[in-house]
Amino acid sequence: MSTIDDILAAARTLDPKDRARLIPLLWDEFGPEAWVAPSDAWIAEANLRSDMVESGQMCTDDWSEARARARRKAGLSE
Repeated sequence: MSTIDDILAAARTLDPKDRARLIPLLWDEFGPEAWVAPSDAWIAEANLRSDMVESGQMCTDDWSEARARARRKAGLSE
């Protein structure tokens, strides 16, 4: 496998739990200097949500609660 498309095709054949495990493994392989800057649309959405939280229109959950809920929905163990 030498291209991104080949690697992505192979990753898609993995069991969903294995694909989910692959994400942090890949993420940990490079640092912030390699990150791609977010799009203007993403920044606008983040700013909108931040404003909504600050105004009380939206509330948030602790990361540990949100992560646990996402892992349960994905069928992954804690």
